[in-house]
Amino acid sequence: MELKLFQKLQLISSFLLLGLFVFSCGESVQKSLSKKKQKEFVKAEKSGPVREKETFDILKFLVDEEAKDDRKAKIDYKNQSVSFKNDGDPYEVSYSKIAAEDLNHDGLTDYILTRNSEGMLGGNANTNSEILYLIMGPDDRIAQRHEILTYAAFSYNILEVISYKKGKLQVEATQNYRTYMPEDDEPLDATDLNFIYKNGNVYEESYLEECELAKWKNKQLFRGSEVTRTIDMHNYTESVHEKLSTQEFTFSADFSGCDNLNLVLEATFAYKGKNQEFIWQKRDRFLEYLKNNTSLTKEISAIQSYFTDKDPSEEAIDLDDFTFRLSSNQEKGKTTFRLIIDQTKNPDQTENWEITTRH
Repeated sequence: MELKLFQKLQLISSFLLLGLFVFSCGESVQKSLSKKKQKEFVKAEKSGPVREKETFDILKFLVDEEAKDDRKAKIDYKNQSVSFKNDGDPYEVSYSKIAAEDLNHDGLTDYILTRNSEGMLGGNANTNSEILYLIMGPDDRIAQRHEILTYAAFSYNILEVISYKKGKLQVEATQNYRTYMPEDDEPLDATDLNFIYKNGNVYEESYLEECELAKWKNKQLFRGSEVTRTIDMHNYTESVHEKLSTQEFTFSADFSGCDNLNLVLEATFAYKGKNQEFIWQKRDRFLEYLKNNTSLTKEISAIQSYFTDKDPSEEAIDLDDFTFRLSSNQEKGKTTFRLIIDQTKNPDQTENWEITTRH
């Protein structure tokens, strides 16, 4: 009996010791957790409350961008505008939203807006307006910016009665009286235009349907160049800008048109000397590069043939199916060749309104 009693006492003692150990460990862990929570609380208290990311406001963004270079600019977020004193010639720029939707189907909201600038007397350089297509990229960055001029003091056309429905921007275009200056109360011509965003660019629908240049599958001149496409703000054709750098030249090309091509191509190289013979040699290398590395092999070959038996000239030259002018300019230690090629397929498109109406 005494042995069994002793064993029971030992067992009870063991349970008591185990309980004390568990209680002690639990208290220690609890204290450790409490200290950790206290540290986290203090850290959170120092850093302040966690704030959610603010909703992107495109109008506020544009107003801030407009005013960033003028410390005296007066911003009015309520009316999405900014005023400038402009050395006694004040003007105000305001923005308004036409549409906000995913135009290129990448999951990001894009915007169509109007920018309106009003200056004194209504006819100076600070009085103008335009439609903006802003295609957004990640982190509220503007990836593409397309501009359509709706009014300027001496713009070709005035765009009014703007409406937007199901991806189509509809406007009424009227000839600007300051540019066309009708006589004897002659009425100004007007036409309806429709703008859409398609295949990475803004287009006026009739350009896609009725212009010869719209049928070009590839508007890239150079292989491996950087190409930027947008809409011409005056006659609403597609405008293509291209850049390419080689060891010898830095190239740029701009071309646009409806039925008739207008191409302006420049090549710049470092040289500030006056050796005309050297400049002509570089001109020949410039033309040779264009012939071998662009889609203008036929045209460049004709220009080269012209210069084989003619003195160098900077006058406009008529060849079989196009006109060209090749000139050079020197400034700031650089020499630039400028080649302009005009190709006329439709002789009826000689000025802006004829191009705009796709005659």
